[in-house]
Amino acid sequence: MNIVIAHFNSCYVRMPGGVEKVTCNLANAMTARGHSVTILYRESKEGHAYFPLDERVPEHNILYEDGQYMIQDKLPRSTRIKREFFRLFNAKKAHEINAVAKGRSYGSSIRKWLEKLQPDVIVSTSMPSTKYVVEDAAASAPVITMIHSQPAVQFAEISSVECRAVNKCAGIQILLPSGIEITRKYFPHLPIYVIGNAVSIPEWHVSLNDKKDRYKVICVGTLNANKNQKLAVDAFAGIADHFPQWDFELWGLAQGSYARTLKDHIKSLNMEGRIFIKGQTKDVDNDAYKKADLFIIPSKKEGWGLSLTEAMAVGLPAIGLKSCPGVNELIQDGVTGYLVEETISGLQDKMAQLMKDRAARVRMGMAGREAIKPYEADTIWDKWEKLLIKTAEKEPDAR
Repeated sequence: MNIVIAHFNSCYVRMPGGVEKVTCNLANAMTARGHSVTILYRESKEGHAYFPLDERVPEHNILYEDGQYMIQDKLPRSTRIKREFFRLFNAKKAHEINAVAKGRSYGSSIRKWLEKLQPDVIVSTSMPSTKYVVEDAAASAPVITMIHSQPAVQFAEISSVECRAVNKCAGIQILLPSGIEITRKYFPHLPIYVIGNAVSIPEWHVSLNDKKDRYKVICVGTLNANKNQKLAVDAFAGIADHFPQWDFELWGLAQGSYARTLKDHIKSLNMEGRIFIKGQTKDVDNDAYKKADLFIIPSKKEGWGLSLTEAMAVGLPAIGLKSCPGVNELIQDGVTGYLVEETISGLQDKMAQLMKDRAARVRMGMAGREAIKPYEADTIWDKWEKLLIKTAEKEPDAR
């Protein structure tokens, strides 16, 4: 089977996140199963995926031709002003302006690549990517659209042109069953496939029973307002004096104003010797999870807490927000960790409870490792392979 993954988000080489990791994991898995996979991406810089990618997977930047930057990714100033104006009060219109303008630029290049590659099936990693593939490139191969964030949040801002394009797909993939109802509301005639993100469960797990000189709370994710790391920083800072053997590490891309402000905030709290912004790593298992004792995910919204499931897979107890979709469906409150209100005191209480109770950390960590088994990698890739084969064969229902 010949698969093209269309990933036209702005991040791939320089500022990757969870979507890019999932993209590479899917490409690697389908390649390992004997399929031909190509990734089409767009970024102003050419290069290779940040995350590990099978060397048999070609990567092509649609903005380049023969090593030359051929398509200007930056929109004209007048279009950008119009888009930003509408972002103030009409997100759907802003999305439409962006999708239409960029589609005009990308369409011909995507079409050339698809004509050259002749895929049996296309996996689009976002709704804008689907618009470019289906409408602007007029792809003839069937398309599956991936939804990485919470459908209720993402669909609320979908433009009419993106919605029209997605409705022409062979199907839409969401991460959790809770998204079925809202997805059906927006796309009533489209097959919906619930496939969670794949989790690699290693043979090893963290040794929470071991006595140490230093213990670690960790948080893994790009530093931004939605990931909400400041809440966790404030919670830890408020109890740090009671737990002198504990430190707090934040792992993930640390760029932009939020990261700069958070660094200054940590300094203002006089916590630079206890709270550390570690940045991004390609080996999160060895650098972060393996050395940790407690995992915090303070995100306000998630389609799927990818770092959460990675932490659970190695036996770390987790604390997240009750109000966060994509987290509150994965953490079993009081069993695999805790779900708390979005307050400093609420998070502090449960952090302190687990920081002082090694037996509870071990019990919850092992329960989490067991709970995540339905998302074990082979199980998820079996579902994806079945879906793609059935879709390529244009069978009406691959669920």
